[in-house]
Order: sequence, then structure tokens, then C-alpha cells
Amino acid sequence: MMSVAQEIDSPGVSKTHAPPRVRTAEPQKHQAHEQQSHEEVIQKPAQGLSWGTILAVMLLAGCSLVGLFFAGWLPRQQVTAQLEHEAHEIKNSLPTVRVTKPVPATPIAMVTLPGDVQAMEEITLFPRTTGYVKRWLVDIGDEVEAGQLIAEIDTPEVRAQYEQSEAALAESLASLERARATVNLAKITTNRLRTLVARKNAAQQDLDDSENNLAVGEANVRLAEATVAVNKSNVQHMQELLSFSRIHSPFEGTVVGRFLETGKLVSSGNGTGQALFRIARTNPVRVFINVPQAYAAGVVKDLTAEVRARDIPGRVFQGVVTRTARAIDPLTRTLLTEIQVPNDDGALLTGSYVQVQMEVQRYSPPLLVPASALIFNSGGTQVAVVGPDNKIELRVIEVAGDIGKQIGIATGISENDQVVINPGDRMSQDLMVELQQDAVGTAD
Repeated sequence: MMSVAQEIDSPGVSKTHAPPRVRTAEPQKHQAHEQQSHEEVIQKPAQGLSWGTILAVMLLAGCSLVGLFFAGWLPRQQVTAQLEHEAHEIKNSLPTVRVTKPVPATPIAMVTLPGDVQAMEEITLFPRTTGYVKRWLVDIGDEVEAGQLIAEIDTPEVRAQYEQSEAALAESLASLERARATVNLAKITTNRLRTLVARKNAAQQDLDDSENNLAVGEANVRLAEATVAVNKSNVQHMQELLSFSRIHSPFEGTVVGRFLETGKLVSSGNGTGQALFRIARTNPVRVFINVPQAYAAGVVKDLTAEVRARDIPGRVFQGVVTRTARAIDPLTRTLLTEIQVPNDDGALLTGSYVQVQMEVQRYSPPLLVPASALIFNSGGTQVAVVGPDNKIELRVIEVAGDIGKQIGIATGISENDQVVINPGDRMSQDLMVELQQDAVGTAD
């Protein structure tokens, strides 16, 4: 080997003369040796993996799949079976209900009702004569006294008629005086003729004529007196019309409306657009409430009440029941009640909405049950009562009042009954039920 290398690397020797097989023999032998070693490496593991090992691996994988399948399927089967069992028990078992015992309401009920504030007196003034508004002296919000002058109307036509009626009265008075003078003369003449006729110094015809003239004179006096009375009445009427030109307040109060202006033409009457003023007396004020029939018997005269207004928070006005209608309104089944409330400072405004609270005595307190216990069907308003044999009994009741979550029952149940709280649609007559444990309570 070294000689060949030396020959190749020695100077002066051409490289083309080196034998080619000397350089390629060793690489080919080396590659053959590496290929043989690789095949041996591959064949050794193959010769160690037996068919039994492969079969065991496959069986293990199959068992794993089967185990996973049963691990997911069995729980579902158990849950399904449990649900079917429970459904069967529910279908064949008795309905379970919760019951309560009615409790009587308190004999004194605190009732809160809405009310309307109205003036003690309120009036709209209309003109009683025809003319033009001369002036007005008060406006909205002004306080007026009884009899105070608040406006004037100029009535030239009425004044002229008044003067004419006075002239007619004066004329009738003059006619009356003339008739009386005529009667006096006729009396004197008649008396004189009677004396002369008695002495045979005058004719009877003259006496008869004089007596007739006296009778006519007396009739003329009566006619003149009647004419005077008529003319006096006309004068008085025109005076009244003239007095209507001055508008006075009929009572002490507050001007809550003014509907006239200076120069406005007004005419007698109460037609549309003819109103002059609206005056209200607001101390005290009247509060009207509608008391439900269930509490109507306990609302009596002089019963105290507390009035509250939303726009005046924290303030309570004390009032007293002054009168009731003493009749139930058939449409609303309520009793109209009036409460008078002092209003010295004018805090309560007429037309306001207020809330009235009263302690009302109830002579027959109803029994209270939850509102959910009511059943509404073709048989009327009913409740379901559980009897001693655990059978449902549907009873028709009479509702005495609604108190929000509770209902007052007047007739149909007693304090010892067990009323179903939530009857539902399954409740029917003679249905067997089962009471829920620890479910018996009271409706209080």
C-alpha cells in the first residue's frame, strides 16, 4: 500500500498511469460489509416478535374497547331505569299538597283609601244683567270677604228703564190722588143730596146719579192703587237689575278663576262664556272617599282620619268623618264618605289626590287565606279543603276583601279547615291527596 501511494505521489510519475482497481477495491468491499450488517440488524428483531405476542396485544386492545363501551353505557342505563321508576311512582302515587289554616282578621282594620280634596263651598258667578264690564277689582288667588265688591258692569239701558219705571210710578201716584179727590167730592155730594131728598128739596134721580158716581170713583181709586202697586214693583225690579251691575262675593273665600275683561259685553244668564268669577271656600276642605262595603259598617260620624298628600311629604292632616251617603253604590259597592280637614294655611289644594287612613271597626272579621288558594271556574269562586279522610272538598266561598297577598273570606270555610295553598288544575271533588310533611301552617 505504501509503495503504491508513494508511486502515485512521487515526482515525475504521471498520475494517469496509476492502476484504477487499487483505489476502488476497498470502498466496494466496505459498502458490502455495511449492507450485510444492516440486514442482520433488521432480521434480528423480526426473528424475536412471535405470533402469540401479536395476538395478546390485539386481545388487550379489544378488551379495552369493550371496557370503555360498558363504562359509558351502564351508567346511562341505570339513570334511565331510575327515571322510569320515579315516573311510575309519580304516576301511581297520590298528589302531595300544602295546606294552611285560615286565621280571623283583626277586629280593627287599618284602611288606606284614595280621596279627592274639594272646597267646602265653591260657586261660579254669572251676570244677572246686560251691559259692559266697567272694572274688576280682584284676580286669581285673591282672598275676598263676604259681600265684598269684586266687579262693576255698566248698564245704560237698564238705568234708562229704571228712570222710566220711576216716572210711571209718579204718574200712577198722581192718578191715585185724583181718584181719591173725586171720591171725596162724590161722597160730599151724595150726603148733601140725601139730606135734600129727605126734605123733599131734591129729586131722587139726582141722588141715584151721585151714588153711582161715588161707586165709580171708589173703583177708580182701587184701580189707581193697583197701578201704583204695579209701578212700584217695576221700579223695585229695575232697582234689582241695577244692583246686579255691582258684583259682590257671596261668601268668604279665594278667587280660583276670573273670566272677564274690562269692556266685555255680558248678558243675563249662565250660558257658555258668560262666567265672571269662580270663588271657593277652602278652610276647612272636604275630602271624599269611597269605602268598600266590607268596611262600610265601621265608618261612623266623628271617626278620626289621617290625610296625607304626596306633594307634602312628612305632613299629616287630621280630619273627622262628618257624613256618609248611608247607601252603597250598586255599581262600585262602596260607601261615599265625607271627611272635613282644617286647612288654615291653605296647604291642601282643591282637586288634589290624597290618601286617607282610618281605623275601622269590623263587626264580623273575615277569615284570611292566601290569594293563591282561590279557584275560579264554572262553579264560581271556590277553595279546596282537605277533609279528615284526605279527600278534597271544593267549597264555594264569598270574598269579603282583597288585602294583597291575602283574601278575606266571609262565608264557606271555618278556622279549623285545611285549605290547599296551591290547588292547581288537578284539584277535583273527592280527590285523594297526601299532605306534605311540615306543610300545615296558618295564613297569618
